[in-house]
Amino acid sequence: MVNKTMYNMKQPELGHKIQNWRKAQGLTQEELVEKCNLNVRTLQRIEAGEVLPRSYTVKSILEVLKVDFSELNLKEDQKNQLSVLLENRKSFLKWGAIVGIVYLCLSFVEGFMEIGFYDENLSGISGLNYSLVKIGVMLTFVVFYYPIYLMGKALSDDFLKVSSLFLITLILISNINDIAVFYTNYLSVEVLLILRSVMFGIGYILIGTAFALRQKSLGTLTLVTGIFGVVTGLGFVSILLAVPALFTLTVFEILMLVMIFKVMNADGLSEGNKKKDFSTALS
Repeated sequence: MVNKTMYNMKQPELGHKIQNWRKAQGLTQEELVEKCNLNVRTLQRIEAGEVLPRSYTVKSILEVLKVDFSELNLKEDQKNQLSVLLENRKSFLKWGAIVGIVYLCLSFVEGFMEIGFYDENLSGISGLNYSLVKIGVMLTFVVFYYPIYLMGKALSDDFLKVSSLFLITLILISNINDIAVFYTNYLSVEVLLILRSVMFGIGYILIGTAFALRQKSLGTLTLVTGIFGVVTGLGFVSILLAVPALFTLTVFEILMLVMIFKVMNADGLSEGNKKKDFSTALS
């Protein structure tokens, strides 16, 4: 039976407990994962305290190990421990938040430059300035979105990891392509805009959905962020609503910035005696 003192169990304590229960049942890791329909690597990372598993994963493990799950509420624990699991990556969060602000500023500059690029009446942008802004946006975007990947990794959330990596890859390809088009015109402006709008639309729908699915475990902020991400993606995919989607994209990325700041300053990541409950921070 699991007693109430385990309500706030944290990693690596949870992993050690699972390991002890498994050994008490005389099961190897291979035997346990076979009964739980998991892979060995996942169980190894859980027992080592590297990731905080989802509640249904723990429930399936405890059922096989004949441990009562009813008093082990991992929903709160999952919210509280994201900051703990990211403790040794605090510098990435810090730089992601700082660079995220720079990215938002550069993206506005990029927008004004592209208006001039696409409108022949306003053209007059130098190739050097255009390239520098595009490279700046590309690099700051990567640093800004990398903490989202780290959050997905800490939570063992493949959907969040893949969607963030998809957008990171997309910005690299897209901005390099934009520079090439600027100098060579090998694609028409119309084709370039449609391709970019659709591909980024798909990316924002994916990452928005990933955030929204985390609402139950991480709180209201992730749900609101996810909704803005999905709305932005749908606007881009529709092409006709791509311009209004730029405004929802700004809100989405500001909310992401707030999320990174809150994770960075949550319990386990804060400096000195300042302590905050991560679950409350994102609720």
